[in-house]
Amino acid sequence: MKTLLITLNSKFTHTSLALRCLRSVAREEVELLELTVNQPADELLRRVLSVRADVYAFSVYVFNLVPTCKLMSDLHRSRPEAVILCGGPEVSYECESFLREHPYVDGIMRGEGESVFPQVEALLAHAADRRRALRETPCAGLSVLRDGDYCEAPSPEPICDLSALPFPYEAGELEELGQRILYYESSRGCPYTCIYCLSSVQGRVRYRSLERVFEDLQRFLDAKVSLVKFVDRTFNCDRKRALAIWRYLKDHDNGITSFHFEVSAWLLSEEELQLLESFRPDMILLEAGIQSTNPDTLAAITRRTDPEALYRAVRRLAQGPCHVHTDLIAGLPYEDLASFRRSFDLVFSLKSQCLQLGFLKRLKGTALSHRQDGAEYSQFPPYEILRNQWLSPEDLSVLKGVEKVLEKYWNSGLCRHLLSYCSDNLPEGVFNLFVSIASAWDRDGLFYLSLTPPRLFALMAEHIEEFFPNDMKQIANALLCHDRFVFERCHTVAEWQSVTPDRDRLLELLKSGRVESLLTEEQAAVFRTMNSVQWFRNSDLATFPCTPDGAPVSETRLFLYGPLGISLALPQEN
Repeated sequence: MKTLLITLNSKFTHTSLALRCLRSVAREEVELLELTVNQPADELLRRVLSVRADVYAFSVYVFNLVPTCKLMSDLHRSRPEAVILCGGPEVSYECESFLREHPYVDGIMRGEGESVFPQVEALLAHAADRRRALRETPCAGLSVLRDGDYCEAPSPEPICDLSALPFPYEAGELEELGQRILYYESSRGCPYTCIYCLSSVQGRVRYRSLERVFEDLQRFLDAKVSLVKFVDRTFNCDRKRALAIWRYLKDHDNGITSFHFEVSAWLLSEEELQLLESFRPDMILLEAGIQSTNPDTLAAITRRTDPEALYRAVRRLAQGPCHVHTDLIAGLPYEDLASFRRSFDLVFSLKSQCLQLGFLKRLKGTALSHRQDGAEYSQFPPYEILRNQWLSPEDLSVLKGVEKVLEKYWNSGLCRHLLSYCSDNLPEGVFNLFVSIASAWDRDGLFYLSLTPPRLFALMAEHIEEFFPNDMKQIANALLCHDRFVFERCHTVAEWQSVTPDRDRLLELLKSGRVESLLTEEQAAVFRTMNSVQWFRNSDLATFPCTPDGAPVSETRLFLYGPLGISLALPQEN
């Protein structure tokens, strides 16, 4: 018997850990097929049909539900003799309704796949009539319809010893997938009970042994993969364990591989903070979910935290070598537009490298999915909030605009210096600035256009004139100029720019040989790989009326693009 394990990833760069975990415990012939939600439906079907299997098993999530269902339906019509199975969070909590609405699905595997999948395999491998066997033979974790009646066998007990599970990646696979995002779990479960999160229903936290984790991590390091993303829901809930893993990564750094962790930042000790601050730049990526700063909101969603410790840790880490990602969720209880503005401005002031503004989703299986509080959600994936007693549809529309502007100007890295200054000094606050920009873009139809960086800079310059107080306009424009110099070569001067490149002085500086004295030894070695003529094409020099943080002090800065990608201040001339 041959089984094809299939999922539709959100992007090509992503990989599926779930399918590899199933493959690692398979007893029969198994093949894995990863596709993406962005591929045309006919191409998806063609790829699936190219593998002649007896059983097709799909991993289903909220983001891939719709195209996966279409693919399963077309597959059933094309190959009606084949068995179609499903698993994953989107189909595991309302199984009966899913099976009735999608009659081409023969069964749903619930719970931890490493326990369920081998039993289902064994059942089907020895059956003369596979569909009949599924319907009539109870199998732990399997849901089916039997003569119109819903039948659900209890899920197996959670796997206590995660170290007993095989490493999910096959020999040579890490090298093959090295430039994509690879996923790894050192624990399962979550100690917290946030009402909107599926991890809150997974029970107690279970761990792989540290010895096994170190062994697995060394495989990634030896293969020199690009990024390993831990799927542990709260990686540092065991502080000593987190510290040990981070120390191992620090001691065995290969200079290439980066690691991503979801953390509860308020739990980080001084020892952990100091260790994280000692890593090479961007080797460690930390996701610190904040969701809201409103105490009533946090209590309503049963999210336990120490806000002040969280803010201190995120602010400190964001100034160091780690890449820090924070999250806010719009649509939570007790969070109206005014409250969300306060949450947004506070979290923005922490200046993490990325601030994700998400919208509340009522996911199947969560505590939120059972609440009757008058809120309305879309009936279609991703089941996003449409309104509640605190936010109207119009309010949510405003927040959607803010989300888009935030992505364009902050998360993209386009206007870091200007927006950091605004966060500290703009009386109206950054949130209101984004609301104003979004309103203007709505009015002019700009959300429907592909806005290039030069156009985005020009639009922000226009907004500085319209929105900013007069005493801030000069500094704001200069910082916008600085952002443009950081982002791209400014050999062509835009009409809005108050600071322009000094090409004559730049050539003189490059020919003088003084640049190397401003660089570290490592940077100087890179600088010497090109001559002054080459660097003239790959650098800029400009004098600003302020420092990059907005202090009103005249400063001349050199921008070196290409292999260095740095900017530095020239010493003041006497």
